[in-house]
Amino acid sequence: MPVNVVVHDTRLEGRTPISTASTIAFEVDENTHIGDFFDRVVRIADERGGIGVLYLMCHGVRVIAEDTTALLFCRELIAFTTVHHFARLRDKVDRIVIFACHAAETSMTRHGDGDELCRHIALEAHAEVTAARETQTYSRMERCRFLDCEESAIEYGDWEGPVVVYGRDGNIIAEFENPSVWYDSSGAVRDPRLEPRP
Repeated sequence: MPVNVVVHDTRLEGRTPISTASTIAFEVDENTHIGDFFDRVVRIADERGGIGVLYLMCHGVRVIAEDTTALLFCRELIAFTTVHHFARLRDKVDRIVIFACHAAETSMTRHGDGDELCRHIALEAHAEVTAARETQTYSRMERCRFLDCEESAIEYGDWEGPVVVYGRDGNIIAEFENPSVWYDSSGAVRDPRLEPRP
């Protein structure tokens, strides 16, 4: 029976969700080679009869030197130079959901590279890909008792702003819009679900 997989790049602050019977969660970081990440995902898919949804939790970044968009994921990043690795997931993963700011952006660079990168991920993996065009908020709670503090797992909740679903052929098959984040007078990001725009 297919399983879901959550992969958290720890440069995104917060605690990784806990694995359950239906979901395997693990972490990567700036020292994890992208090949090692794909080795592990392929192994999970082979052992579990496939992966229903692969969730990637990370930061979306702009690579200024190349004027392009990438995902801050593993040592090498997910970028145009590494996207070919997703071909290893063909016939192993049904859907990929990218929890990252600006993953499918069209305006951060001159070329709208976030949108194109997501298309390539869908094509290479031959899987549906869901990603947001704007900043995404997430929550985590810290509970302290005396000097002992425990942090809750990252919780994304609903999407913010425009969200795009790419089909297996890389074409957009769905788009939907949620309230966008907003910035207060000090420049802090505000979650529209918790604090509607004034």
